[in-house]
Amino acid sequence: MNRLAIEESDQPEQTKRSAADPDAAQTSSVVPQVFDERQRSVAWLIRSVFRLYTAQLQQLVTREGVTIGHWYYLRVLAEQDGLVQRELSKRVGIAATTAVPALDDMEKHGLVVRQRDTKDRRRICVYLTPKGRRLLDEMLPSVAAMLEQSIAGVSSKDMTTFYKVLGQITENLKHHSDDDIGID
Repeated sequence: MNRLAIEESDQPEQTKRSAADPDAAQTSSVVPQVFDERQRSVAWLIRSVFRLYTAQLQQLVTREGVTIGHWYYLRVLAEQDGLVQRELSKRVGIAATTAVPALDDMEKHGLVVRQRDTKDRRRICVYLTPKGRRLLDEMLPSVAAMLEQSIAGVSSKDMTTFYKVLGQITENLKHHSDDDIGID
């Protein structure tokens, strides 16, 4: 039995009752509901959703040398082109040492160029190439459509609550983590 399965099977009885009875979770302010009716943890569900998004995203972005790993860099550069490598890797949520081979590969495929900062020659900035911009612009509509389809039937109010809850979970985890992966 893996560690997660052990953790989920050893949950407190009060949490088990909360998962089985959603009304009990609302009246209990002591233990929040961290497991659903099938005894899956919040982390397990987030991982499952991430895997589903990743599988669909992979199909949408794989072309002309672009990989799903490249996609994350392209998206960040679309928002702010010319970032320093360290800041880019932080925003992508990847260690700076891991970013170097990814950027080497992206440069080899003509998606980005790296240039020394004219104001500080020690800094290397990363820019989208015309090819990188074109591919990003071609992929964005289908990625946006996939994201919209994924939340079909979910109300705006529920999405607002969802973002608020995920934001709070993120802050809680960041508060207790030594890992600075660049999540804002």
